[in-house]
Amino acid sequence: MLGIFGIALAIRVWLLQGLILGDDAQEFGVLQHVLANGPDLRDQLQVRFGGWVLNYVVCALLGVSETTVLLPSMLLSSALAALAYVLLVHWRYERWRAALGALLVATAPFEVMLGTCRTNDLVLGGTLAFGFGALVLLESRPVLQGVLVALALWFGFYVKLWAVYVLPGLGLYALVGRRWRAAASFVVTSAVVHGATIAYWKVRLGSYTPFIDVHAANFAVPAKDLLLEWGRYVGMIFVGSEFRTTLFGVVPWLLVLFLVVRAARGRLDRADGLLVGYWGLFFLLIEFFPNGFTFDRYYSVPRIFRYLAPLSFPIALHAAKLTLDATRSWRPAWTAIGVVVVLSANLLGSIDATEPGRVYRDSLHRVVRAIEQQAPPRVVAEITLGYWLESLYLDPDVVETEVETPPEIYAPLEVERWVHSSEKRWPTGTLLVTGIGNYVHYGAHTQSLRLAWFSLPLGNHWDLAGEYGSVSYLPRPETARLWRLRHGVGATSPLDERDALPPPGTLSPKERLAAGQARFDAADYPAARAHYRVLMAGSGPEAQDASFFYAASFFRQEQWQRASHEFKRLHARFPDGRWGAAAHWHLAIVDLRRGRVRRARERFAYVMRRYANDPATVANAEAELARLRRRRGGLLVELWWRLTGRAA
Repeated sequence: MLGIFGIALAIRVWLLQGLILGDDAQEFGVLQHVLANGPDLRDQLQVRFGGWVLNYVVCALLGVSETTVLLPSMLLSSALAALAYVLLVHWRYERWRAALGALLVATAPFEVMLGTCRTNDLVLGGTLAFGFGALVLLESRPVLQGVLVALALWFGFYVKLWAVYVLPGLGLYALVGRRWRAAASFVVTSAVVHGATIAYWKVRLGSYTPFIDVHAANFAVPAKDLLLEWGRYVGMIFVGSEFRTTLFGVVPWLLVLFLVVRAARGRLDRADGLLVGYWGLFFLLIEFFPNGFTFDRYYSVPRIFRYLAPLSFPIALHAAKLTLDATRSWRPAWTAIGVVVVLSANLLGSIDATEPGRVYRDSLHRVVRAIEQQAPPRVVAEITLGYWLESLYLDPDVVETEVETPPEIYAPLEVERWVHSSEKRWPTGTLLVTGIGNYVHYGAHTQSLRLAWFSLPLGNHWDLAGEYGSVSYLPRPETARLWRLRHGVGATSPLDERDALPPPGTLSPKERLAAGQARFDAADYPAARAHYRVLMAGSGPEAQDASFFYAASFFRQEQWQRASHEFKRLHARFPDGRWGAAAHWHLAIVDLRRGRVRRARERFAYVMRRYANDPATVANAEAELARLRRRRGGLLVELWWRLTGRAA
């Protein structure tokens, strides 16, 4: 079983796609917030704790990185292959045959696809799979069976409401098999855990069902489009993605072929019935039931391939089982050859299914390395790519590069106009990222900084700084490139046009500072910065205050990269100034907001050591450290560093 798990994990490491999906940035933001502050249960995604809790545990122990964000997906997906082995052995297949069947699950293209990116649908699919495992393996212990299945569905419900789609199947299972003790155990356990949960929600939030009160996505589908909509999942299962790459590969074809043949011969067994009930009922409900539980509109969310995640494991397991059944009368050598043929088809399908994601990730990492090496004053990138550069990939202690993105515009021609109007204020050496950006799937691959969709080439004041591979999956293939601005206006970095406007009137430094503070207190930060910038050019005591509040204005606006940059400038200019402790405390908070827990702990500890004469700030640092200790932020990594003498 461990060998199956290891092989599955190795395949997922080999074919890793990365953070390629449209919801990744939003869900990573949720994770960052939970790591830094605990969950905000007013937010629908944070109430759905099943979607982030696995990442929370891993990142709290190991810190935040691309690897730790993707690790739960790889581990959970690999564990499903091991579960397949256990179930096949339970169904009395010889261990070597069960191992071959489990390998078919481990290499199933859609399983690999899900296990090499990050999606909460995999968590739902895994939860339902382990609930199915409890159902099958514990039939001789009905009370425990009912308890574990109920707990699995309770957890799955707080990933996605769609967990309830298995309830009709469970009802039929109990009714046909007369599993009254298991059903009673399931009902009682469900009533206890859901009752306790909704009571907690009512006390904490004032609502029994905050998860349902605000549904994340409701899109009515016109009646004339229903047939097209109903065929979309079928196309994804039997054909593939929008890039004409496979998703499920040969798995559904084998399933249908062997199922029809065995049904015609009357050779379906009880395990076949359980699996058909599992994937068949779930497919019917996800295909035809209004997924937003809003009955005045037939369908509620766009049909995205990852929503099929709960179907993948039972389909792959059933196809593997039927393949073993079809070769049961063969000699072991011929059985092995037949399974190897299917394994090869699965691996080829997995390579094909993950290719767009792997192409994107390879180009992204090459671009990140180039930015780190060139250390430009600014990087301009598409909105989603810019978010990832700023929040995850660029270490602000390694390269102090500001990241700027288009202001909520996506159409290439609009972005082109924005580039031409903005480049005059960008400093010399600014890098522009083109040809890669946004997420891979969901039809977003024509958006933003795509030179192939621009009306004109970049001007001759842009020099090509590097090419980082062809993004071949695009409808208009394009090479990922970095462009360097040859002539800029200097090292200034206004992110708001009002920052650059000179404040009216002639004021003394004290009056200017008071005017800036008035705008700061009114949350008019661009106007406040206009005053602060004048004072920062001087050298009096007001220059220190202006520098601090200038940085704090970006902190208030949650522009973490810029706030970090400005607080570091303040410390470099006034290393022994009156705002030293506060600047370091704010830098530590910025690290927390960006998921860099270990560095935040080190900075809080530095405040306590260096600024003992500032008891208020030291007390705040001590409180943050105590809170971080309670949630064990990056505990294992920090413990390792301490044991090896590498702690700061």
